[in-house]
Amino acid sequence: MKEYEIINANAERVATAIYDGIGDTMPSILSLVRWTEENFGIKIEIRFWDTLRDGHSGFVYPDPKSGIYKIGINSKEIDYRQRFTQCHELAHIIRNVGLKYGLSCGETFSAKGTERFCERFAAAFLMPAEIFIHEWKTIREPELFKKVRLASFFKVSGEAVRYRAKELGLT
Repeated sequence: MKEYEIINANAERVATAIYDGIGDTMPSILSLVRWTEENFGIKIEIRFWDTLRDGHSGFVYPDPKSGIYKIGINSKEIDYRQRFTQCHELAHIIRNVGLKYGLSCGETFSAKGTERFCERFAAAFLMPAEIFIHEWKTIREPELFKKVRLASFFKVSGEAVRYRAKELGLT
C-alpha cells in the first residue's frame, strides 16, 4: 500500500501545481492542453472516435511521423466520462514527458502504478482539493445530494465525486 500512497501524493502534487500554474478559476481541459504544449514544447491532438472497442475510453501515443501526441477518446461515452478520460490521457503525457522535468519521482514502473497516477491526477486536476472541500462544506444537504451537486458542479461522475470525497477525508 505504501507505493500507492506515494503515487497518490505525487499525482495530487503535480495536478495541483499545474492547476495553480494555469490560474483558471475552474479546471479546463483546453487550458491543460495548452499548458502541456507550452511547457513541454510539444503538440497534442485530441480526436473523438466512435470505433473504439467497448470498455475502452481512450488512448494516447506519440506519432513519430508528425511529432504530435495523439489522444483518442471514445465518442460513445457520456460527456463527463470523455472529459475525465481526456484528463487521464493528458496525465500520461505529462508524466512521461515530465519525468525529465522532475514532475514525477519515477515511482510508477508498473502499468498499474502508471494508471493509478493518471486516474488520481485526473481527479485532482478536475476537482481541485481546495475548491472541492469548500464546496463540500458549503452544501447543506444530505451526503447523497451533496455528491450529485458536486458531480454537476465539476462535470464529473458521481463515482468520481465519491472517490474524491473519500480521498480528501470528507466521508
